[in-house]
Amino acid sequence: MTILARERILGVSFFNGTASAAVEDFLQAGGVLVAPASPALINLKYDSDYRRALQTADVALPDSTLLAVLWRIVSGRRLRKISGLSYLKTLLGHDRFRERANAFWLVSSETARENAIRWLRENGLQADPQNFYVVHAASPEAERYELLTRIEGRRPRDVIIAMGSGKQEKLGMYLREYLVDRPNIHCIGAALGFLTGEEDPIPDWAERHGLGWFWRLLSQPRMLLPRLGIACALAGMIFKYRSEMPPLRDRWEDI
Repeated sequence: MTILARERILGVSFFNGTASAAVEDFLQAGGVLVAPASPALINLKYDSDYRRALQTADVALPDSTLLAVLWRIVSGRRLRKISGLSYLKTLLGHDRFRERANAFWLVSSETARENAIRWLRENGLQADPQNFYVVHAASPEAERYELLTRIEGRRPRDVIIAMGSGKQEKLGMYLREYLVDRPNIHCIGAALGFLTGEEDPIPDWAERHGLGWFWRLLSQPRMLLPRLGIACALAGMIFKYRSEMPPLRDRWEDI
């Protein structure tokens, strides 16, 4: 097993390398992998469970061009962005993952489930409908026992959580603590939706050059002001706290 380079930012140990290196090591070592985007990182100041989920993750991918740029300004060191999309593409193409052929997928809607099954089959990957579970955002706590029972019954080597960033990391932490068989848990956010067409696809050139954020901004111009607000908030956190976790506070204190 290789020794992965890390950068500690806001109390989180981020992997600093390539998507292929992250996949190779994680498939060997296992645990929980997270890929928090910039908006979710703001929750480090307000959500104790989210803080613990990121701090205890075995691998945290820096899925944020903004985070990489800010860290270069603050520390002078390079942080290589790895998007959840590039990680997922690399994972799905890895021989060891394809040989296992029993991944269990957590998605956010029936439409996402149907699109995922179709896309995976079209691309030569196993997609047993029994290995998909729709997590209802309105009552995740109430259905956790049912989810544990379903996963234990299928005994997958890999659990892939394809849900919104901010919720999936906490769910991944819960599954690691209570699943008996200890599968690898990959928290990939909206990456699956970009492949299946549920989300507006990101061109390969934009993904290769770390411009996925720019493409999404062009396709959703109304998100400009919210994204500017997120950028300012994250910049303030990194310049102030650098490698340290921000102190926990009430969200209303910042309003």
